Amino acid sequence: MIFDHIGVFVADLAKGREQLSQAIGIGDWGLEIDDPGLKVRVQFGTDASGLRYELVAPGGPGNPVDAVLAERRNILNHVAYRVASLEDELARLRAAGAMPISRPHPAVAFGGRPVVFVLTRPGFILELIEGL
Repeated sequence: MIFDHIGVFVADLAKGREQLSQAIGIGDWGLEIDDPGLKVRVQFGTDASGLRYELVAPGGPGNPVDAVLAERRNILNHVAYRVASLEDELARLRAAGAMPISRPHPAVAFGGRPVVFVLTRPGFILELIEGL
């Protein structure tokens, strides 16, 4: 697994970008990306140390962000890794007691490569992105 980013849920990309820039000093922001299949809008930013963050905002009704924001839990939502094979990595993580909480789905932000979200035994979420 190769680290890719930390996902943070926000109500609005512009406001989230401003707040994260002030709090962490992120100055390098990419383009805003709409992903109707996942029902989110995303934007990536990199801090001075090279750590990459993904802002994830609602992209329409039925999105996965609104409920999280309403509960004010899991705002720092996931840690993402690129993997060679979703199938192999899911098998390894299942053996370690983790559970998929989504089905693999193509993600616009990663050129249509499939992503899947997994809840780990310690209780945090991993996003796996197929393709190293």
